[in-house]
Amino acid sequence: MMSISYGAAGEERPTLRLRLLGGFLLTRESGVFCCGGESGCGDGDFDGAAGVGGRVAVGTGGSGRPGGTGGPAGPGGAAHACPDFLAHSSLACPDDPGSLGGRGSEPLEVPASGQQVLARLALCGAASRSALAGTLWPDVTEARARASLRTAVWRLNGAGSALTDARDGVLSLSHRVRVDIQDLTAAAHHALSGDALAAARERLRTAYQVLLCGRELLPGWQQDWVSFERERLHQLRLHALEALSARLVARHLYAPALEAALESTRVDPLRESAHRAVVSVHLAEHNLTEAVRQYETFRELLLRELGVEPSGQFSSMLRHALV
Repeated sequence: MMSISYGAAGEERPTLRLRLLGGFLLTRESGVFCCGGESGCGDGDFDGAAGVGGRVAVGTGGSGRPGGTGGPAGPGGAAHACPDFLAHSSLACPDDPGSLGGRGSEPLEVPASGQQVLARLALCGAASRSALAGTLWPDVTEARARASLRTAVWRLNGAGSALTDARDGVLSLSHRVRVDIQDLTAAAHHALSGDALAAARERLRTAYQVLLCGRELLPGWQQDWVSFERERLHQLRLHALEALSARLVARHLYAPALEAALESTRVDPLRESAHRAVVSVHLAEHNLTEAVRQYETFRELLLRELGVEPSGQFSSMLRHALV
């Protein structure tokens, strides 16, 4: 297993990046992150067509929802391409081979028990050794669970001292660890707070960049504490994408607004509010044909999968536009 040694005082200390979205990955970073905070990064102009360089498109990939595992998100679905500058963020796209390599990042080997320790602390915060051991090893005696935790923590020493126990008996992630879900949560909250977005163009761009590249939390992990956080982040991202689309429409930024709305339909194809967001963009651009086509596509999907019609609210959107 790889170990990390730090330089002399005054030298730049490596940073650890923990990715939980799209799968577990811990990397050592020699640079400094600039995304996920108050300012955006990258040289592109957000007010351009569809993200920086026009590379952002509706994504494909697992979602854990019916019809959401790959494939286009209805009409106009396309393969997902993440912005180049997002590789500097802790939320690098897991399906982008260029997001890890060539930028001072180095994957670190973490044993399965260590992965659970890091993921639990990243998702749920600091925990006493007793509580952490009981959560991760619930089917053994307390003594055996605490012994397993001691072994897992000892083996994590090779991962750059990712843990700290500043308080006696309480473990937490080191301040050197940057977790991708922090960026996703911050971006979602920015998107959902209209006043903040109205006052800060860079926040709006950063939220767009991060939310478009979100992925499912730890796919394949079956623990209850992971499932709860997975659903919470899933719902938070969906609401944020829809709110972001509406904010962008208000600014007449129709291309990125459509990207955000279509991404929400890819993540959850049966979510009516996501399809209403797509139709809202088309109506704002006076593309009535596209709006009707999106509505009919969703209506057919809903009848086929659930045997129900779209809500009256959805149908009235089109009736009012066609009058």
